[in-house]
Amino acid sequence: MVHMKEAKIGGCACVLVLLFSGLVACSGVFGSPLTDDVATLDTLRENIPKDYRIRIRYISKDVGGTCWVHLNLFPVESSLKNLALKFGNLSANRENITIFITMLQGLRFTIDNEELESTMQAFECHYRTARWSTRRYFDHIKEVLVTFASTPRQFYCTPPPCPTPTAPPVTADRRVIDRAIPGVLALIVIPCLAVLALVLRTVLCQRVRCVQQRHEETHDVEPQSDPEVSVEVSHNDSESCVLNNQRRAQPAVEDTGV
Repeated sequence: MVHMKEAKIGGCACVLVLLFSGLVACSGVFGSPLTDDVATLDTLRENIPKDYRIRIRYISKDVGGTCWVHLNLFPVESSLKNLALKFGNLSANRENITIFITMLQGLRFTIDNEELESTMQAFECHYRTARWSTRRYFDHIKEVLVTFASTPRQFYCTPPPCPTPTAPPVTADRRVIDRAIPGVLALIVIPCLAVLALVLRTVLCQRVRCVQQRHEETHDVEPQSDPEVSVEVSHNDSESCVLNNQRRAQPAVEDTGV
């Protein structure tokens, strides 16, 4: 088992040495251009549908300046890794993409990694993310590889000021939406007000009916005069009046008799 692991490690090391030696020979150290590997990009471009959109993060030349190539090395490598995951392990496209991933990693080894990382952080606000067509995507990768062959390994760049955020332009659709909002609100508010008015009217009517009903109930409870009782009372009063008159007449009769 140990010998097998050593053999595998040795084989991997040989492959990496061969890849790196070919990379150095093609990277411009000896002045030779990238030929065979770059031509593989054309094969990849033909094997992927033209209408396929590939996601990439990049910095344009006018912003990156002399550091344009260095700032795009790692974003291109990351984009190719994501693209390789779209294909199976036995796919020829994935195998060809892996070659360029290894190539870009080797290019990054030839420059100061800490300096590259600090420069990328300084330009962080200038990176843009887009989805490019297959042709534009692989043309960008080819340009990065070919330009790096004639670019010095030492670099120093001062980033321009970060762009200020701008308000999104008002489109025709947005204008239509802005005009439609008052109408929609009116359609919502007016029915709500009508329902509220109807509810208030119903409540008030119920209260008025309750007040009238209570008033009628109080009138029904009051005592009513009985005609028989009134007649009896008047009869008693008349009798009492006759008796009083007789009592007054008796002394006068007695006096005359004497």
